[in-house]
Amino acid sequence: MNLMEGVRIALGSLRGNKLRTFLTLLGNIVGTMSVIAVVSLIYGADRYVSTVVLDEGTDVFTISRINGVQFLTDFDAFLESLSNPDLKLSDRDWLAENLKEARAVGASSSRRGELRAASHQQKNVNIRGLTSDYTIMEDLPLLLGRHLTPLDVSRSRQVVVLGSEVAENLFPRRANPLGREIKLGGRHFEVIGVVEERAMVLGNNRNQFAVVPLTAWQKVFGSGGSIDIKVAARQLDRLDEARDEATFQMRMRHRLRPLDRQDFSVQSSDQMLSIWSGISKSVYAALVPLVGISLVVGGIVLMNIMLVSVTERTREIGVRKALGASRKSILWQFLIEAVTLSMVGGVLGILIGVFIAWGISLVSPLPFAVAGWSFVLGLGTTFVIGAIFGTVPAWKAAGLDPVEALYHG
Repeated sequence: MNLMEGVRIALGSLRGNKLRTFLTLLGNIVGTMSVIAVVSLIYGADRYVSTVVLDEGTDVFTISRINGVQFLTDFDAFLESLSNPDLKLSDRDWLAENLKEARAVGASSSRRGELRAASHQQKNVNIRGLTSDYTIMEDLPLLLGRHLTPLDVSRSRQVVVLGSEVAENLFPRRANPLGREIKLGGRHFEVIGVVEERAMVLGNNRNQFAVVPLTAWQKVFGSGGSIDIKVAARQLDRLDEARDEATFQMRMRHRLRPLDRQDFSVQSSDQMLSIWSGISKSVYAALVPLVGISLVVGGIVLMNIMLVSVTERTREIGVRKALGASRKSILWQFLIEAVTLSMVGGVLGILIGVFIAWGISLVSPLPFAVAGWSFVLGLGTTFVIGAIFGTVPAWKAAGLDPVEALYHG
């Protein structure tokens, strides 16, 4: 028997016993689906984190009131950090004056808001309050106009730089937005620049934002919250020195004694990547035994169903042997059927897994990306499961005596 004939017989068996086929494939479907869904989400998050780091720059680190990642890595420390004092613009000014290893010290704060221009409006825009140093920290090439200047920040000027999509929605029909006014929080802001369109990253639209001077932002949203302070090291190879110096200066600023707990967080891109790498590895490590159990159970079910199939088809096996079919041919037939059943479950699991991951990315902030190697892993695993657990039924079928098999019918 050739390969295609064995596959055809196996698919015919699938169609002839739909309920039994579903129960047979369920274990493989669930196992493969879990692999694809989790890997797609984790792989998407890996790519997203890497893109964010590249956008911000590998020589930039952030000083913030709370390290949100500690929620996952050290929950007790995260709870303790909730009592940390807010960081103020004066803290940024202190660092800008005292840091020797920094080429720029900026501050930022952000909130979702609504922008209006004449009869047009844009909701859920990321309104970012920044100091003029943001062009050193981030790659934001301009399409039109200019960026914020130190004078804009010091005088709290009501000016704004728009993301490309926001500009298009507020000023349609290719109208030049420069010099036009938009309304934010009851205040009028003059458009001074438009950032070039940036590609979406894993479904995340990076063109729906507006940049205003941090001092003007605080007049709109209030100055009661904490800001983030971003520091660009003078030299990439001295990033650790710059980070240590900033930590020392912040402790001085907050008048902390040597044994006092640090009441702020310092996070750099390499630390973020390292933490995320540890998290993703832990998820993968937990996934392996869980999926392994599901696939083994699926393999056992497959073996039992194939043994039932051998019993039901005893007369067919006897006829084939009486007509000259060899032991190897019978073994090959049932082994192909087992592998085909397992592979069908793997394919269905991959399709369902991709759909689930895509659906989760639509209703949550989790990014999604398809990893080609996960398809190979899923199909390869189901192939091995089919081959291993299909061996016993195939061996039993091949070992039947043709006379007894015909008598059985």
